[in-house]
Amino acid sequence: MNNFKRIIALLLCLTFVFCFTGCKKNKAQEKPTEKATTKATPSDYNPLTGETDFNKDCIGKRPVGITIQNSEARCRPQWGLASADVVIEGEVEGTATKYLWLFADVSKVEKAGPFRSVRRDFVELAEGFDAVLVHCGWSSGNSIGAAEYLSSTGYDHINGAVKWGNVAPNGSSAGQEYCSYTNAEMITDALEKNDIRMDIKDDYLHPFSFFSKATDLKGGKCSSIAFRIGNNDAKFTWKDGAYYGSYFGTDMKDNDGTPYSVANVIILYLNSITYPDHYHCDMDLTEGTGVIASNGTYQEIKWTKGEGSDMFKFFDKDGKKMKLNVGKTYIALARLSNAEKTEISA
Repeated sequence: MNNFKRIIALLLCLTFVFCFTGCKKNKAQEKPTEKATTKATPSDYNPLTGETDFNKDCIGKRPVGITIQNSEARCRPQWGLASADVVIEGEVEGTATKYLWLFADVSKVEKAGPFRSVRRDFVELAEGFDAVLVHCGWSSGNSIGAAEYLSSTGYDHINGAVKWGNVAPNGSSAGQEYCSYTNAEMITDALEKNDIRMDIKDDYLHPFSFFSKATDLKGGKCSSIAFRIGNNDAKFTWKDGAYYGSYFGTDMKDNDGTPYSVANVIILYLNSITYPDHYHCDMDLTEGTGVIASNGTYQEIKWTKGEGSDMFKFFDKDGKKMKLNVGKTYIALARLSNAEKTEISA
């Protein structure tokens, strides 16, 4: 009997050893669990407007950003203003302003002008969208020169792709620089000849977040918003489901008479605008406060960008990322000292 008990005990011990060894072996063979990662993927909607009627050939591709003159009456109405997905306006010198027009689909650039030179700040605006910069000339020879910055960074750009007209967009005679324009054919040809990268970087696939349906903002009603940008008194008025722009009481419109209207009006107040060389301005694009008007309502915001290739980000007062309503967007880069000139009418 004792021998039998010893045999049973021995078998139980061996069983425990085998089981324990087997468990250790199985654990050793288990592969470590990899953390799930999310990668941005291209969407079939226009990444600048949120609209679903988008050219499939442009999905996952870089937008183009075109520098356009504003600020002077002989520059208006511009060729192509109403066709741009995003219009960004900022100071360049002497409180005069220029535009950066962004197109997610280069084929939509039927004619854009007056087509003008670029400043360093506008290069950084294009960088923030990974947009191919298209310009006609540049500032140079100083610490904030666009030429020096483009040379040092190697950022993709097209200098030229221009046609010189005989008259300004409003039909009047003007200097050659106010009669220049570019179009899709010239830009596409330059892109191919210069072998410029067109696949957009993953981080820039979704520059904006959009509401799934028309949504009111939390600040209250906004039937119109008036503000000062550079030396321009601008105003956007809500009617027929969009904000229609005007300068000095004159309607903003395309050269062909199409009124300029957008879904979102964004005014970003800059903490400072300086003139390091006493001529070209340097806008502080790091962060600040602002306001968004959309869907007949408004909301005060905070914003960040940073330097160079950093993207714009918009937040509510609680730090939650802001969404935009689907459609085109106008962005004004205004002096903080002009914030008190902003008037919102219910």
